[in-house]
Amino acid sequence: MLVAAIAGAGICVLSLVAGFAVRTRLARSPMSATARARIAAPECWGSVAQALLRPDRGVVGLVIWLMILDTVLALAAPWPLMLVVDYGIGHRPFPPWLPGAGLSPVWFAVTAAVAGLVLLAMGAIAGYLVTFLTGSAGERMTARLRAGVVDHLLRTTPRAAARYPLGELTNRVGADAATVSDTVAHMMDTAIPDSAVLAGMTVITALLDWRLTLVVLGVIPLYALAARLRNRSLRSAQRHARARYGELASVAADLLARIPAVHVFDHADAEARRYHQASTSASAAAVTALDASARFAPVTDTLPGLGLAAALVAGTIEVASGRLTVGGLLVFLAYLSSLTGPVRSLARLSTAMARGAASRDRIAELLRLPMLQPAGTGSECPAASPTPAASQSSAASQSPAPVPGRVPPLRSLPAPGRAFPPIPLAAAGRAPSPLRPPRPRRSGPAVRLRRVSYAHRASQPVLVSASLDVPGGTFACVTGPSGSGKSTLLSLLVRLADPQSGWIVLDGRDISHIPLRVLRDLVTIVPQDPWLHTGTVAENIAYGRPGATHAQILAAAERAGLAALAGALPSGLDTQVGEHGRQLSGGQQRRVAVARALLRDTPVLLLDEPTTGLDPATEARLIDELLASTAGKTVILVTHQPRLTARADQVVRIEDGRITAASVIPGAGRADTRRHGRTDAQLFGPADGEPHMGADVRWPRRWGVRS
Repeated sequence: MLVAAIAGAGICVLSLVAGFAVRTRLARSPMSATARARIAAPECWGSVAQALLRPDRGVVGLVIWLMILDTVLALAAPWPLMLVVDYGIGHRPFPPWLPGAGLSPVWFAVTAAVAGLVLLAMGAIAGYLVTFLTGSAGERMTARLRAGVVDHLLRTTPRAAARYPLGELTNRVGADAATVSDTVAHMMDTAIPDSAVLAGMTVITALLDWRLTLVVLGVIPLYALAARLRNRSLRSAQRHARARYGELASVAADLLARIPAVHVFDHADAEARRYHQASTSASAAAVTALDASARFAPVTDTLPGLGLAAALVAGTIEVASGRLTVGGLLVFLAYLSSLTGPVRSLARLSTAMARGAASRDRIAELLRLPMLQPAGTGSECPAASPTPAASQSSAASQSPAPVPGRVPPLRSLPAPGRAFPPIPLAAAGRAPSPLRPPRPRRSGPAVRLRRVSYAHRASQPVLVSASLDVPGGTFACVTGPSGSGKSTLLSLLVRLADPQSGWIVLDGRDISHIPLRVLRDLVTIVPQDPWLHTGTVAENIAYGRPGATHAQILAAAERAGLAALAGALPSGLDTQVGEHGRQLSGGQQRRVAVARALLRDTPVLLLDEPTTGLDPATEARLIDELLASTAGKTVILVTHQPRLTARADQVVRIEDGRITAASVIPGAGRADTRRHGRTDAQLFGPADGEPHMGADVRWPRRWGVRS
């Protein structure tokens, strides 16, 4: 017995030392090697727990071992009391395995008390390590889950993500992710040790007196029934509460982003009432969920007393019959008193799982959002006679040398699991250093649309069977009424969305078969919303090309007309732009966006009304610099300004989602300024869409386009 006690003490000490070693390492670097979570089935707790715990499986294994150790120490704690009562006070003969036969009752009691204190101290240390390591793992799980959700959101289609308000997304990434990871940590921290305690107590009490054990175990089914009834209503109440808090976050984000408008239109009182209503609704939903959880508390708190009363009566009968000693009854009652904590913890765990299930379902909904499809998932282009661009691509495919500004052609898609051939930097359109003269560049790739249709909703088409040819190196202007589909056309060209039907071809190759990373190096866009982030002007420009040198950033800024702006700003290009660029004017924001696109230096540049908010003189300088900087590239610009369409090589008009006219203007060029001021009517002729000047592009009627 003494040897077993010494061996057990050694195991306990070694386990606690290992726990302190891991605790020290985590305290020094709590978030090291925190990878993104990849959850195969986010609607299942098993899959969620496996994905979140797998990177920390070593720590989790140690935590489980310390939990078992803590349980064993807790189960051993009442035994010194039984030994003192039966053998010290009761003067029963000492069994052979129990040392201390020659000790007086007082010294035997002192020895048992010291042993009990040692057990309690070691259990307290093990409990501390379990608490710290579990909490640390929980924080790492939260960071891992948030990183996984954000990573998925950054790769999902903008159209799918736009269905959720910004505040709602923030609430799910923040509060819901924390709730899910806390639930997993709570499952590990509660289910394992409390289940072990219940199992250990059941075995020990059964060895003491199996009849008394059966009496006490009769209470367990009542706990299970109460938990099932509570969770049935709690889960729906928690889901409703989380939805209301998501709406509250959305209202707050929307309101705080419009403070100037609130002041201008004197809506402070109305907006305060709107927020108060949303806050009241969220609080009411939370109270309803709290009531669904708390209404069963009297039942779960009464059941341990019922078990204790039954054990007291049955235990008295067992002692009177001689089947159980007084010390054994005291140990049994001590275990039963300790049973209240684990049972209540397991009951609270079921509540936490019901609460976490609501947040888990909200996270799973985000993880099921469709991602931008990788290359090779689109439909094949139809068989047709080779176009000049396709012929050039075919010729280039026979030569090992890459053609700058061209998409390297592929005869077929690679086999599953194999990567696409790398695109050389020259082909991807990397910017030359501004300290060197740019090398001669061949014209940018041709852009073709064939019967492209797209709709945000089934009943509201945005583009209808649109077909278009933009030759390589062309400066094309797209014009038409607001809402006719011009911005959507640019979004499709850069693959922020995919058309429901039709093909978009870049230099003879369907863009759905171009890897997204390669496509991003071939096509870039300057949107209506400049997409600026918190940081300096220089950091926003450098966002277009990570790793760009300071000289390259300055060159792009100068070409975008930011030289005068930099001189007027307090810290030049190092001036903070504020959240979403709000410290800059609208025109300044657009010039920063143009500089970012110029630094990207892709063979195809898409511009969505880049001169909005600029005066005519500034607009003219910006366009002059823009056209000079993009010489030889394919540039497609959306505009309502006739003075810009007059400088285009090709003018395209879109009405009601249809390309009604596409005119190639003879003699036009990027440097041509002779026809400034011409109107769309002068360019396109009568309102029926018949081109008036230039070589008309007559689309075949089988493509569904009016010529």
